Amino acid sequence: MTLKYVESIQGGILKIADLPVRTVPYRDDAELVILLKELVEQGYAFLDTPSGWPPAAVLQQLQEQGDLDFPFTAVTWSGSGKYRTYQVPAC
Repeated sequence: MTLKYVESIQGGILKIADLPVRTVPYRDDAELVILLKELVEQGYAFLDTPSGWPPAAVLQQLQEQGDLDFPFTAVTWSGSGKYRTYQVPAC
């Protein structure tokens, strides 16, 4: 099974690690939440790394603000081709 994931969310652009990589623009947090829910329902994970502001952190902030009310899957890498996914519950 191929891992489907979002690699960045910034500057009004959501970057999805598909082949080829695709970008999806959004206008505001309300539109972003709609896009994120669709991706969660399609089984996408959200990159979570120790540096910068990864997509998983964006989703967690939206949860804390009360804008996002559903759980999602986060993904981290520990080496080439080695990854771990985990569920982040809704707040």
